[in-house]
Amino acid sequence: MVRRAILGPSEEVRPQILDTHMFHYYESLHFMGYNVRNTGFEMVLDVSVPEQIEKHFPDILHPFLERNGLTINDIDHLIFHPGGKKIVSMVENLLSDLGKNVDDSKAVLRDYGNMSSATVLYVLDRFMERNPQAGERGLMLAFGPGFSAQRLLFYFA
Repeated sequence: MVRRAILGPSEEVRPQILDTHMFHYYESLHFMGYNVRNTGFEMVLDVSVPEQIEKHFPDILHPFLERNGLTINDIDHLIFHPGGKKIVSMVENLLSDLGKNVDDSKAVLRDYGNMSSATVLYVLDRFMERNPQAGERGLMLAFGPGFSAQRLLFYFA
């Protein structure tokens, strides 16, 4: 089943969503989350988060692509939530041999820092400035509380 959404009215090439799916690692509530305080939200981020992402990265990536009949080689662009220097470095090491880069993620982390999973939208905005070509595919990844990874597959039309 193909699900599509137009992210904005335009005559320009825009990403259209093909599929989304959330990955949950259920025994990880202590890794990432928020404590609600009288002064606002306090972020909880365990030092082992980069290791957990690396450990589960194949489970996060490959089944989602397979359910769409794809492999990582079919993905032209990676729009990745820059959750911190260690996480960006780890993903870069995992995917650089496949010709995937996380340069936009590194730039957003440098310029704005990690603003939680919504930071991936800053990466998408930066990426869109380069005017991707029709027919290209992208994969967006963002990490969130507990330990979850939101995956979004899109193509440009």
